[in-house]
Amino acid sequence: MEGSGNINTAGATTETDQKPIVDEQTESLLASILSEIFYSPLNLLLVVIIAILIYKIIRGRFDEPHTNQSPKEEKLPKMKKRDFTVKELKEYDGKQPDGRILMAVNGNVYDVTAGKRFYGPGGPYAVFAGRDASRGLATFNVTANDSEEYDDLSDLNSSEMSSVKEWEMQLKERYEFVGKLLRPGEKPTNYSDEDEDVPTSKSNEDEKIDEIGSKPATTTANVSTAQSSSASAANEDSEVRKRITTLED
Repeated sequence: MEGSGNINTAGATTETDQKPIVDEQTESLLASILSEIFYSPLNLLLVVIIAILIYKIIRGRFDEPHTNQSPKEEKLPKMKKRDFTVKELKEYDGKQPDGRILMAVNGNVYDVTAGKRFYGPGGPYAVFAGRDASRGLATFNVTANDSEEYDDLSDLNSSEMSSVKEWEMQLKERYEFVGKLLRPGEKPTNYSDEDEDVPTSKSNEDEKIDEIGSKPATTTANVSTAQSSSASAANEDSEVRKRITTLED
């Protein structure tokens, strides 16, 4: 029994003696590392660089939710109705400070600011901003028209005029009507604050459609050719409008 007690006492003494040895080794290792860092300029510089990188990483994680938030765009107030000359319309191409974009189709002017990713600067249809887009939409010609003369569209055929009317219907459904595009010598309309409807008077373009539609075809061959051409143009126009409508949605 006494032998067994001596053995246990010796084991406990050995474990107790080992703890100070481990602590001394740890302290010695830390002291060695610190001395290597502080007495070597290169190591000290590396420690400083690592600390700066860690700080930037941690700070970036806290700042990231704020930097990723896009600034909220303020919606422009509703524009008071008025009529425009071709020259006055050009002032609303989205490049002015307020960024408002107007576009004319079939003699009527619409505020298309809500679709600025299409009609604003850099958009696929930016050439129509502040312009009369009737001819371009009718002929599928997306080029800038810098002329300051009123385009009466008198040389467009019935199919092209129908296309203009269809484009206008789409704009009317999506965007706000703000006035008419004035012909030379035409007096502007006096709009009241309660007036929310497009003027009902027929434009030159409407009269031209009626005039063309009332003319009989001269021959059967001409009728079939015109119908084929009209169907082809209508199909192409419909596809283009569907693509733009899908994009805007």
